[in-house]
Amino acid sequence: MILSKAIVRELENTYRRYFSPDLKRYLLVQYAQEPFPYEFSEQDLYMNIERDIYDYDAGKLDVTIKSSAERWQEEREYLQNLYGEKCREARDLEDYVAELEQLLLKHGLGSSRMLERQSIEF
Repeated sequence: MILSKAIVRELENTYRRYFSPDLKRYLLVQYAQEPFPYEFSEQDLYMNIERDIYDYDAGKLDVTIKSSAERWQEEREYLQNLYGEKCREARDLEDYVAELEQLLLKHGLGSSRMLERQSIEF
């Protein structure tokens, strides 16, 4: 679920106040897209917006809007880090599987797939 101007008006009615133009613009930019690779539920969206409103009122929310290039750069860096993390996890799992296969073979156990792969390697 993403934020729309209609939802912002609904929130203003709920809170019985008008939001500053800066806060409205920040919310509309911040919640205009689903957070890759996730998707906001209605409850998540409203909880995040409510938190942002309270932070804004307390002076803890910077409503400066980043340029598209800055947001894309942040997303790219996030995806690069995620990719690196997943590659490490995959490598660790491959090592673990190889270790388990060696243990099984040592005791004369193994699946037909393991035996096929071992015969191809030799």
